[in-house]
Amino acid sequence: MEFSKSISKSLFFIFFVFFITFVNTNISWCAKLDPVSVDVQIDNLKPTLGDVITYSITVSHDPDIVVDMPEYVIPEGLEKVENGKSKLLKNKQQNTQEFWLKLRIDKTGPISFPATPVWFNAPDQNKNLIRGNILASEINIEVQSLLKLEGNVSDLKDIKPISKIDAPWIHYFWKALGILCLFVLAYALGKKFLKKSDTKPEKISVLTAEQQAIKELKNLENRDWIKLGRVRDHFFELSEILRRYLENRYFFPAQEWTTEEIIYHFKNFSDLSDSQKRKVITILSESDKIKFAKAKVEIHYDLIEPVIVFIKDTTPKKVFSEEISS
Repeated sequence: MEFSKSISKSLFFIFFVFFITFVNTNISWCAKLDPVSVDVQIDNLKPTLGDVITYSITVSHDPDIVVDMPEYVIPEGLEKVENGKSKLLKNKQQNTQEFWLKLRIDKTGPISFPATPVWFNAPDQNKNLIRGNILASEINIEVQSLLKLEGNVSDLKDIKPISKIDAPWIHYFWKALGILCLFVLAYALGKKFLKKSDTKPEKISVLTAEQQAIKELKNLENRDWIKLGRVRDHFFELSEILRRYLENRYFFPAQEWTTEEIIYHFKNFSDLSDSQKRKVITILSESDKIKFAKAKVEIHYDLIEPVIVFIKDTTPKKVFSEEISS
């Protein structure tokens, strides 16, 4: 009898201890979350020049709190593409809102994103709105150079630093003066020795920068180098055609400059719109990846059509209308 009473007391004590432990565990599980918390991330921490990265801020907050769009501070070397926010995710305890910002990279090296303030409105005990903010933590990325992705390649040299090149006006002056003298001499000789002819002389057609570039692109397309396995040769020639067009059309040494030098020149270049500049940078950057980094491409991947569209988009309206009428 005494033994059964002792067992009953022991079982009651064990049950009581288990009940207390279970209740405390549930209390720890139901711990209240912070009213507002924030997390920040970047989809690619080691991008290359010309890539587009996504900088996102995720805010978790109580249902009665309203969060504003973050006040982004874009570091130097990045260009804004677009920004927005995802659909609000509603949960029993807290809601989740993601804000994103897409940026294009214009320079190599380390880039630091500073702490970003996120403002919100929260009700107090009297249901009056109180203005507050929380900081998204700082985050860093390392932009890699395309030339260094291959390691120590013997046939490649590092990109030379950007240098300012003055226009050779004296050279242009003497060249123009020499051409003018030749025209005067030809006119004098023609007037003196040549007889007038009733037949009209044949018109010599001189191709414009646009016509010459389109002609070269058609010839490149007919070679079909990509199907023959000469992918690097194809994209090298495509890049040279685009550079020659830029040099003949806008009079800067695009064939001698690197892609980074052209990007730097575009910052103060008003002859092209921002959209047209981005097209040129994207085409040159993609070509550099294939030429120098030996990036793999599909057999149907080609940039000839984007180059043709860019040339037609930048062709003067007068020249374009004359080509149509002819």
